[in-house]
Amino acid sequence: MAQPTRAEVVEAELQRIIPILVVGVLVFLLGLFLVYLSTKATWMPFPVGVIVTLVGLGIAGYGGWQYLQLNNLPSYRAVCPYCERPTLFLAPPTEDYSCEHCHRVVAIEGGQVVPPMVLVCRHCGAPQKVSPRAKMFICDQCNGQNDLKPAAPKPGVAAAVAAAPDESIEYTTYDLVLVDAGHNVEEVLDILGALLAAPRDHCRGILKDLPMVILVDLPRRKADSYRRMLRDAGATAEVHPTGQYRPPARQERS
Repeated sequence: MAQPTRAEVVEAELQRIIPILVVGVLVFLLGLFLVYLSTKATWMPFPVGVIVTLVGLGIAGYGGWQYLQLNNLPSYRAVCPYCERPTLFLAPPTEDYSCEHCHRVVAIEGGQVVPPMVLVCRHCGAPQKVSPRAKMFICDQCNGQNDLKPAAPKPGVAAAVAAAPDESIEYTTYDLVLVDAGHNVEEVLDILGALLAAPRDHCRGILKDLPMVILVDLPRRKADSYRRMLRDAGATAEVHPTGQYRPPARQERS
């Protein structure tokens, strides 16, 4: 069973206390009615009404005392590493919990919060804080789904990751190379304008000096996505690890 938050404990206690208060008030009102009835009917003993009134007052008083005790419950602030807002517990959390504000799962090991991983969205390249327990995450920027399939750690890498859990697992970036514009030049110019946020004349000048690296330091998924866009327009594009592309030697015209 998950460790309850302070708010959950208070809610559970209120569900127990409120019926006590309601019963106490009803019994108290019944006692007042019996007291009044004893003044109108000789068959109703006055002490009975008084006793019932006092019993109702005692039940309601006990419920009120229980309600006031809720303010004395201990309070421990567990700060969410994602939204940096606190969730209150009665004691330090000993197991994973869901943040009351951002509803993300906060991992707990040995009574300590496990720092989230910082991963790069494979669709838009935006960094995201992700729970180490997560098997997938939805990007906050583009809403793209990212499945996490961690590879077996290489010797010496596991220690580095443990020492720096906030670093991205996307260690390799890629360059996008436009080799040839193909026959549908106008569509390729439209795509270049969108990718480079550059005017059409600038993009047209790029086509005169191909092959050329047009984008650098891209995540693999993003680079592949741009390459497909260009290929669908009839252009020839390639993806190379950053800094490793070597353009072919240009032949001098005689």
